[in-house]
Amino acid sequence: MLAAGTTHVCLVLDMSGSMQSVYEDAIGAVNGYLTRAKQDRELYEARFSLITFNSHAVENLRKSEIMETVKPLAHGEYHCDGMTPLYDAIGRGVGILDEALGGKPGKAVLVIMTDGLENASREFDHAKITDLVKRRQEAGWLVVFLGEGLDVAKQGAGMGVMAASVASYSGGEGLRAASRIAARSTLSYSKSVGDLWKARDEAAFTPEERDELAGKNKTKK
Repeated sequence: MLAAGTTHVCLVLDMSGSMQSVYEDAIGAVNGYLTRAKQDRELYEARFSLITFNSHAVENLRKSEIMETVKPLAHGEYHCDGMTPLYDAIGRGVGILDEALGGKPGKAVLVIMTDGLENASREFDHAKITDLVKRRQEAGWLVVFLGEGLDVAKQGAGMGVMAASVASYSGGEGLRAASRIAARSTLSYSKSVGDLWKARDEAAFTPEERDELAGKNKTKK
């Protein structure tokens, strides 16, 4: 399957109560991701969707908009409260990307950022999400899972996300680093002219990026 055509990206961002401690960093992470994406031709023509989630709502704040025209996430749109329906949010993200692709093969990127453990989903369970994630990766999608700390990050591997695209971050600074690194991974995948599976594999996190996420390398901005 050749990697050609429009890239469809969906960013899934935790909005549970515990994210309040990194509120500004979370907003900065989304907007930093958008800024970096818009700087490269391979991505500013991509389609972008944003989902925020907590136990009160799983919201589609942006849905399949042209990356170049996507507005930054505003403070009034992001309200941290409640618990963590992680599976439901991921399921919604997969659905948005499925709809965007129209049932056809194509480039799709699902980026998940969370600081908590699943504890509130109603529609999807672990088995359903694991099946969805594995089947979409088999179709050549890039799925990226970034979790606060090792225990949270392990959820990604537990639901079938490829280990090369699962990483833990530390604190607000790590969350902002996560957005930079996720943008780099997305760009690597998007610009490939080879097959989707090769593009997906080449978008893996580097050891240096993992160190930055963990706060071991503070020289990058």
